[in-house]
Parts: sequence; C-alpha cells; structure tokens
Amino acid sequence: MADRGRRALTAATTAAGVAAGYFGEREAFRGRMQIVRHGPELGDFAGESREIEAPDATRIFVETYGPDDPDAPQVVFVHGYTMSGRCWHEQVVALRHRYRLITYDQPGHGRSSPPRSGTFTIELLGDALGAVIEQATDHTRGPLVVVGHSMGGMTALACARRHGDLFRARVGGLVLLSTTAKSGAEDVAMGLGVQLLARAERAITAVAGVLGERVREVARIYRASSDLSFVLVRAVALCRGADPRYVDFTEQLVLDTDLRTASQLLPVLARMDEDHTLATLDVPTLVVVGARDRMTPVDHARHMAEVNPDVDVVELPGIGHMTPLEAHHVVNALVVHMVGAVHSPAPSAEVATSRT
Repeated sequence: MADRGRRALTAATTAAGVAAGYFGEREAFRGRMQIVRHGPELGDFAGESREIEAPDATRIFVETYGPDDPDAPQVVFVHGYTMSGRCWHEQVVALRHRYRLITYDQPGHGRSSPPRSGTFTIELLGDALGAVIEQATDHTRGPLVVVGHSMGGMTALACARRHGDLFRARVGGLVLLSTTAKSGAEDVAMGLGVQLLARAERAITAVAGVLGERVREVARIYRASSDLSFVLVRAVALCRGADPRYVDFTEQLVLDTDLRTASQLLPVLARMDEDHTLATLDVPTLVVVGARDRMTPVDHARHMAEVNPDVDVVELPGIGHMTPLEAHHVVNALVVHMVGAVHSPAPSAEVATSRT
C-alpha cells in the first residue's frame, strides 16, 4: 500500500506540474493569438491546376506558379507527412516571379486521391513524384531542382531509386528539408500524436457546436483542448518561438489529412530505408535541418552526410521541423542558391554549410 501511495503521489505531482505548465503556456499565448495579418492568408491562393495520373492510376493534384517563360528554371516541391502542397506558401510567395514552381498533393493528401490499391508504400510515393516530373514539367527548360520536406525528402530518394534514368536526366539538384534517409517508429509516432490530438479537438468543436451555451463544461473543455493542441503542435513540429500563424496553419493542414492516410503511412515511414539510394546519389544535394527538430533530429541529417560525403548539411539554430515556414527566408535563399548552381557553372554566391 505504501508503494501504491507513493506512486499515486508521484503521478499527482507530475500531473500538477504538467497542468501548471500547460495553463501557463495557454495564458502566454492568449495575447499572441491576436495577430495582424498582412498579405494573403497562408495557403490561400491557387496556381494553374491540373490532375495527372500516377502509374497505379492514383489521381494527383498539381499546381503550377510563375512565368511561362522557356528560360525560367523549374522547381518541384514535395510536401511532408499530413501536409499538402499548400505548405509551400512562403516559397510560392517569394519565388513565383522568378521560377516556374510546381507543387502537388502526395497520394491521400490534399486533393489527390488515395492509392487505388488502398495500400501506401514508399515506392508508390516515389512513383507519384516520377509522374509529376514526367507529366507536369517542361522537358525543354533544362534541369530542375526538387525540394522535399520531411516525407517529401524520403519521396525524392525513393523516386531516384525507382526512376533512376528519369531522375538523372531531369533533376539537377536536391534540397532536402527536415528529413532522413532512414526513419524510425519513434520519429513518425510523434507526428501521429499531433494528428490524434488535433482530431480530438475537431470532435470537441462539433459537440460544442451542437450543444452550444447549454453545456458550459463542453465549451470550457473545448477552449482547453484548442490551446493544448496549439501547444503540442508547436512543441513537436515547430520551435518555441514560432509565429503563431505557422502553428495554426500546420495544425490545419494536419486536420485536413484523412486519418486513414496518417495511420496507414506510419508503418511505411517506420520501415523506410534509402541509405543505399543516398550513398549512390550523384545529384548535388543539400540537407537542411533545424537544430530543434524533434521529428527528424539533427543526427539524421548528419547520418546522411556520413552515408554520402558529397551531401552538404546546413543546421539552423533554434528552428524546429517546419523549416519551410519557420525558416522560410533561409530556405528560399538556399533554393535560389541551388537553382543558380544547377543553371550556372560558377554561381556568384556561396552558402555557408556545416559538413559533418
């Protein structure tokens, strides 16, 4: 009984500490959430849209931005787990006037259909990217740059393995953000945790909408869950000082992804191993990682440089997993640098990298 009492006391003390920290966070955010917005809402604009068909007949939604100029370099953006092509908002805003940008929704995400077979594999994701390169880019514009975030980086490596001839012929450079060549269950499980809590918040919202003011307790729980979801998304996917707009936007993208997609992809990502692909990759490759990334930590990026010493690594202090949003100025500059390197034999600017 004494041991049981001590365990109960310890659990109660821990819960009290967590609750105190959480409610402190909630009060701290309350003022910050009153945001003055400038320019378009995040993700709230559209490019030239079309649908293409992947080899398994999955319908892939593609959007293209930028000048229809035969001399404009092309950049293909590949989003991550439980995201969509909308996550590239800051890249589209900054780069659409100088490059031809191609974004798409991965199978089962956004406006793309789930796999016709009902089964997700990393090969299926790589095949979909191959279809985008083959069908949605202009073969006469010279080599293109592929930018992949998180699962999108894994997708790019799978595409290089599955479609080697196409990749070598069309892709001149890779920018891999917050990703890995060899994943693990402990990393992707954190992503599902964000999904599940966000789903719980949506359910509470629906209940509160039905019951309204008649049940004050439901409203109180909803407000707490909303703030808790915000805190968790920020803690897992972004950094502590992340702009609240980006936290909200990330959470909304997660919510917009079918839970079946999120759950079915988990074992796929947990088994993913593209070390051999990376080791034999002969495309200029830049790996970018936030020093505070909890989903694909810095060690993953350093491992990639060990697997292929020609890979350059840039570590961003104080940045979490959502580098396209949190560190968009740096990411945009690195994309510009890679495009310049691909299309010019002697780029004028140098980018400081940390080689490991």
